[in-house]
Amino acid sequence: MSRKTVGIIIGSVLLLTALGVYIAVGTLNMGTGNGGGADRNAAGGTVEQTAGVEMSGDGDDGQKVSEGGNPFGEEVKTPLSEKLMQQYIHAMSHQKVAAKEKWSFFEITDERIEYLLNQLEINQYKHESTYEDILISWNEGDFSDAVSDHNTIWRIQDGTVGKATSLLSPKEEEAYINKQKTEKR
Repeated sequence: MSRKTVGIIIGSVLLLTALGVYIAVGTLNMGTGNGGGADRNAAGGTVEQTAGVEMSGDGDDGQKVSEGGNPFGEEVKTPLSEKLMQQYIHAMSHQKVAAKEKWSFFEITDERIEYLLNQLEINQYKHESTYEDILISWNEGDFSDAVSDHNTIWRIQDGTVGKATSLLSPKEEEAYINKQKTEKR
């Protein structure tokens, strides 16, 4: 065989291998959007998956999260880590409280509260009773302790700046939400 023929064969094999790896990785990534459940691997164990989020337009420029996905719009491993649970609660509390500094924000929704309550059922957390007390109150529409809720999570996170000082009025809350350009933790 000539050098040219060998070069073409080797190049073709490398190209096809790269293409196969690209397709396989793409297929694996698409397979994680099934709600974040655990699948069985060939050895009979469970494989932790990411809580994939499928976004689709809902007709009024909003985004809709697929059933079973993360309503915070992030692709994260489930069950949620302790740190992530704290970050989500802390970021949501910002819409209800006045504080000198606020670096994170997620709007409080029934879907997000339910998602976090469900995470409490599938994982154990060091501060689980604290999270549960906060989320159950919020789920019942009671935000009267939001300052204390915020500051409790803030202390758990070793916060030094941004202690909540008071509840926002409904008008202040609406203005705060409208001012937010992005949701972030």
